[in-house]
Amino acid sequence: MIRQSYPLLLVIAVFFACQGTETEDASEPINLELEVTDSVRIPYVGVLSFMDIQPDMDRALFFDLQKRSFVSTDLQGNILGQFSKDRDSPDGFGSFPMAAGRFLDQNRIQLVSMYGVFEYDLEGNLLRSAKTPKDEIKGFSGRMDAIREIKQVGDQLLLTGLLPRTEYNKTQPEFYDTFQQLVWVDPQSGSMEQFLGLDSASIFQNNRSHEPTTLSATFDIRDNELFVISGGDPYLNVYELEEPYKKLKRIPLELTDFQVNPGEDPQKADPRAISFDPSYGMISKLTIVGDYLLINYTTGYEDLDREEYQSIQSQEQWQDFNERVGEKYKPRLQVLSLEGEKLLDIQTPDRLGNVFVSRDGNLWFNVLPNPDVEEDFFQINKVEIKKAGINRL
Repeated sequence: MIRQSYPLLLVIAVFFACQGTETEDASEPINLELEVTDSVRIPYVGVLSFMDIQPDMDRALFFDLQKRSFVSTDLQGNILGQFSKDRDSPDGFGSFPMAAGRFLDQNRIQLVSMYGVFEYDLEGNLLRSAKTPKDEIKGFSGRMDAIREIKQVGDQLLLTGLLPRTEYNKTQPEFYDTFQQLVWVDPQSGSMEQFLGLDSASIFQNNRSHEPTTLSATFDIRDNELFVISGGDPYLNVYELEEPYKKLKRIPLELTDFQVNPGEDPQKADPRAISFDPSYGMISKLTIVGDYLLINYTTGYEDLDREEYQSIQSQEQWQDFNERVGEKYKPRLQVLSLEGEKLLDIQTPDRLGNVFVSRDGNLWFNVLPNPDVEEDFFQINKVEIKKAGINRL
């Protein structure tokens, strides 16, 4: 690993009531800082998506979107294996995984798709599979990066399970009444069970038509509690992890300039269309890191910019508009306590991407390429949330 240690552009003072120790004043401000403390650089020509890192296994996993290949490395940046799978190959997993692949050990990678659970070695040899029964296969969408992860809960796997279409469409109230956000997966049988409906107070229950992409949940677990945020609905919901998934809390999120999408008149919406409107806010990921919650989100646009966006009719107009709003509306990170109290809310520091994972109380972020210099490597940074001003040994 490349050792680096420097503050990440911003050190923000956050004021909150400490629950105090004998040496802390309850009114004393607490300074939190995000600090890059390590990095991994992979010599690679191409575009990689960050899937997994396991420091205790000395392994990291990426996906090349152009070649549609998985790339595994050690934490010194050495490439250990690459493989791709044709959609229809006998040992293939289908078109795309439901969530990022992950390491089971130094030599085994686990993938979950709508067709089941698959394990490969670093060269792509299929080690085992548990295929979903044909009558249970559903059209779950997925991602090629760690914005969506697989979580191990006992002997089951837990994933986000977005179904853009069911027997109902987005213009019908029944779509939202029956919508299930998460999926239990049995890695032995490949069987999948959907669960966890939308909260009754969710913006998605307002009798309007919403794009299915805005319902995609992000979640994490701690002890026996399940933390969930439903896409464009700016609330943190906390449930018991066991059935019947009793709701413990619903906490409004204090997000900077977050534009809530109220949905569309169902009579005017196209029931077949699936799109995404960046002029409204979206919460992409929630993760637990140590004693904190971290979320990343986009704010959406002010009214005048939204009107301009919705009136764009040419590629040239789109390029000019996109350059301008890209500078104006930066992605943001928010740090909260485990009770949902906002502690820090900042623009995502330059060069940090929106794909990150929490490992052993630390964060690992993908690093964006330098737009001014052609690079022949891909990098991820280890980022720690620290209380500033504390003497460290």
